[in-house]
Amino acid sequence: MPRSRRPSRRSGGRPPARALGRLDHWRADGTAKHAFPDRASADRASLAARLEHGVDVLPYRCSFCDRWHLGSER
Repeated sequence: MPRSRRPSRRSGGRPPARALGRLDHWRADGTAKHAFPDRASADRASLAARLEHGVDVLPYRCSFCDRWHLGSER
C-alpha cells in the first residue's frame, strides 16, 4: 500500500499551505507572524522596531485574517 502524502502530526512547524489558504501568516523561518487588532497598534510596533532595532517595517491589512501585520516593502 502506498504511503499517504499527509504531513506527520509530529513534524511541528508550519501547516501546509493548502490548510491555511495562504502563506501570509508565516515568516521565512517558519514562525507565525504577529497580528495586530488595529492600525494604531501596528503603527506603534512599526515605530518601536524603527527606534529600537533600526528596522523599517510598514503595517498592512491582511486580506486573509482582516488584522494588521508588519512587513517590508518589496
